[in-house]
Amino acid sequence: MINRPACLVSYFTAWNSHGIDEILQHVSDAFGTNTRYFDPHRVATGVEEFSACLAEFRTQRPDAEIVWTSGVDSHHHLHRYTWEVRIAKHAIVAGYDVVEVDVAGKIVAVFSFFGPLPDIG
Repeated sequence: MINRPACLVSYFTAWNSHGIDEILQHVSDAFGTNTRYFDPHRVATGVEEFSACLAEFRTQRPDAEIVWTSGVDSHHHLHRYTWEVRIAKHAIVAGYDVVEVDVAGKIVAVFSFFGPLPDIG
């Protein structure tokens, strides 16, 4: 069995939810106070702002599914893992997140990166 922190499970469930009430509930379960979210296309602070980002994503990509593509590597209140956005089981975006959590296990910050790391050269 894969061991994933509850806040990350709620966070992924929020990404895969469709209704704003469902999104808000799962984001509220995952996030602490004033959680910050960063990806190459958006920045959000707090439950409402991030939930609005997810609702916009769902409007743009209603058939998308966000799936884990690795286990979770953790230390010092930090977690990292890889994921993919899939449509009809085909990956359209892959990336990884580094997530900071507080002592209560709520997400403090999400740093999301798209695509592979650049070559050294």
